[in-house]
Amino acid sequence: MLPLSLVANMPKKPKKSVVEVARELRRYTLDAFEFLHRGLDYTVQREHGPPDPILSKLSDWMEKQGLDLTELQALLDREDVPPVIAAAIEHFGGPIGLTQKLNRHVGGAALCYGLRDFAVSQWGYMAPAVLRSWGIRSTSDFGRMVFALVEAGLLQKLPDDRIQDFDKVYDFDTAFADAYKISITDPAAS
Repeated sequence: MLPLSLVANMPKKPKKSVVEVARELRRYTLDAFEFLHRGLDYTVQREHGPPDPILSKLSDWMEKQGLDLTELQALLDREDVPPVIAAAIEHFGGPIGLTQKLNRHVGGAALCYGLRDFAVSQWGYMAPAVLRSWGIRSTSDFGRMVFALVEAGLLQKLPDDRIQDFDKVYDFDTAFADAYKISITDPAAS
């Protein structure tokens, strides 16, 4: 699992793999982490829209070079960047503008609601049962998983993000029931 947003302080190489994180936590299955990854992507796209292809190419170039955003300005100053890359960085307002564009952060509560909606879109009324089978019983579980991935260097957080942001965002029993409604209409009325 790769981070969904590239930011200045992101470590160049993760400390652990998702498999290692899941094995260490033992509370959540690997399927739970795969769901979290897919649900995070779903939520980021819902909140920020589809990723810009030019940003994706810049991000790929930086990853291949082993660079993070903090190193870009020095490379630009030394003119040690291919002209097409330098032009793309300037197009986004330089390294600072690029950092802002690449930051597709979502907060804890927004992620919890996005994960709920993604689960409902995948499994309907079965969503809470599927999540429980993977060890996820509350929004706090989402927080534990996210912060374990942050600690492993697989996801990134902002300085003011806290694990408590995930506590009691909603009650699973009511939130999933309220999110999934079946419309019943009288076929004779049509």
